[in-house]
Amino acid sequence: MFSLMSIFYKETFRNGIEVFFTLLLPVLLLLLFGFIFGTETDQSVEYKLGIAGNFEGGIVEALPYEILIFEDKNSLSQALESDQIDIGIIMVENNQITFVEKETDINNQSNIFLKLKLQSFLKKYLIGMNEDYINLEFVETPIGESQENSLDFILTGVIGLSLLSGGMFSMINVFGRYRKLGTIKRFKASPMKPIEFTLSASSTKLFLNLISMFIIVFLGKIIFDLSLTFNWGLLVIVFFTSSIGMMGFGILLLLLFKEPSVTIEIASILYVVMTFFSGVYFPVEFLPTSVRWVSNILPVKYVVDVIRYTGNIKQINLNEFLIINLVLFVGGLFLLFVSSKVFLKEER
Repeated sequence: MFSLMSIFYKETFRNGIEVFFTLLLPVLLLLLFGFIFGTETDQSVEYKLGIAGNFEGGIVEALPYEILIFEDKNSLSQALESDQIDIGIIMVENNQITFVEKETDINNQSNIFLKLKLQSFLKKYLIGMNEDYINLEFVETPIGESQENSLDFILTGVIGLSLLSGGMFSMINVFGRYRKLGTIKRFKASPMKPIEFTLSASSTKLFLNLISMFIIVFLGKIIFDLSLTFNWGLLVIVFFTSSIGMMGFGILLLLLFKEPSVTIEIASILYVVMTFFSGVYFPVEFLPTSVRWVSNILPVKYVVDVIRYTGNIKQINLNEFLIINLVLFVGGLFLLFVSSKVFLKEER
């Protein structure tokens, strides 16, 4: 059996497609979405405002920001371009207010909220009201025991996606491509038991998934300085149950579609669907209500949920955590051992 495992290990790392989907693609997605969403401006940042035109001194004293005063619009615009201020305000007669900002910041979420707050404050001040027109309050609400942010959410989602691709595509490769190439038939000519073949193939895929998971966590902490703390005991359990469950899912696709090339295409389509409909990079609640049901039938959603549970991003309770892991483990084992015997018998 050890010699068989050695063969599988060598073949696994020679298979470029399998290595790409298990190791490289999740890392690329982590970097892509990490740099896109990981640079969001903190809402508690201290803004610098520039003011020009006809304004009362009381406005400068009342604004809860650092204020720089400029003679005209040109000097204010120059300060904006040189990043001396975050946004400019020009006030003219009749209390007409004009905001000046960089073209690249027009759709910036932080700038939009800042302008809303300033509009509310200035209107209140100019007409002597005691309450804001618009009252914006940012409340940080952690989902679990630790404060969660968008990058923590993305990291745990990418780990789930890695376990999906590593498990699903690896089993399609083993029982699909190997069968088509006649490799399984040659193995059957030796005194090999079906369970030995299954365990040897599965162990190599588990090892590759484990490497992928550690690379993702390591890069997340090094590049994005993540503070997410995992319960490593629970994470190891989730790793094994989820990997086995996703391997079983790959076997299920082979049973349904038979032809390896067709199964690979179907799996690739499902991979894309699960990437965007399973709460991997953003909460399922962000999806339109009419399509949220799709996420409930996609297995990777539940894998991501249990991974986030181990990082104290608790979208599920303990009972749900245990049930999901049990279903993944039992269902995956059933499909691995029973279905692998079916494929091996077909080669006799």
